[in-house]
Amino acid sequence: MSMEMIDIAKKLLASSIDGKTFSEEFFKTWRSERDSGVLAQDDASLGRCLSLMFGLADSFTEGKKERPGELTEGELKIALSDLLKEYKYI
Repeated sequence: MSMEMIDIAKKLLASSIDGKTFSEEFFKTWRSERDSGVLAQDDASLGRCLSLMFGLADSFTEGKKERPGELTEGELKIALSDLLKEYKYI
C-alpha cells in the first residue's frame, strides 16, 4: 500500500515539512512506487485519493501564484486536509 504518501501529506498538515519538501517527497515516492509496482496494488479508494493528491502536489507553487490553478502552501494544506478527511485518512 502507498500509505507513505498519505504520511507525507500528514507531515505537511502538521507543519513538520514545508510545501516544497512535501512536493519533492511526494513525487519521489510516487515515482518509486510506480516503478516498483506498489501503486498498482492499492485498492481503488486509495488509488483515487493518491491520484487527486498528485494533482494537488502538481498545482503547488512556492512563490507568487501566476496562474489560476496554482496553489499556495496554505491552499495546498486546506485542500489536502479536505481530501484526507473525505477519504477518512484523518
